[in-house]
Amino acid sequence: MLPLILTSGFFSDWAAAWADNIGGLVLIVIGMILITVEMIIPGFGAAGISGGIALIAGLIIGSEGSLPGAMFSLLIVVVLLAIIAILIFKSAIRGKLSKSPVVLNTAIDAASTELTQKEAAELVGKTGRTLTSLRPSGIAMIDGRRMDVVSDAEFIDKDTEVVVIEVDGVKITVKRA
Repeated sequence: MLPLILTSGFFSDWAAAWADNIGGLVLIVIGMILITVEMIIPGFGAAGISGGIALIAGLIIGSEGSLPGAMFSLLIVVVLLAIIAILIFKSAIRGKLSKSPVVLNTAIDAASTELTQKEAAELVGKTGRTLTSLRPSGIAMIDGRRMDVVSDAEFIDKDTEVVVIEVDGVKITVKRA
C-alpha cells in the first residue's frame, strides 16, 4: 500500500475519484456535521449513529472500489473529527461552552453527602416530620436538617411524625413515630 500512496498517480486518481463522486463527498460532509452535533448536544446517539452511517456510505460511494483510496479518505476524516473533538472539548473546559447550562460546573464534596459514624449513630432514635410523602422515599426534617429518607416499606403521608430506625451510609430509614 505504501508504494502505491507514494506514487504521484495515487493522489491524482484519488482526487479525480472524489471530483466525480459529489454524492459521496456530500454524505461525508453530512456525516461529519452529524457527528459534530452529537459531540456538542447531549442526546441518545441518533445524530452520531446517523453520522456514522453517512460517513460509511460516503466512503463506499466515493472510493469506487479502491481500498487504498477508501483508507486514505477515512484517515482524513478521522484526523478532521479528532481536531473538531479537541476544539469542542477545549471549549467545554475553558471557552464559551463551559458557561452553557448544559455543562455541569458545580462539584459535590463528600462532606455534604456523607454522614460520619458519630452523626449516623446520633440520628438513630431521633424524630422528625416528613416534608413530602414517602413512597417509600422522600424528604423529612430531622433534628433541624432536611434529609432524604426512606420509609420502612410503607407509605407515609406528608406532615407525619417519623423516627429514624437505621442509618446505612447515606440511606436513612424511618418509620411512623
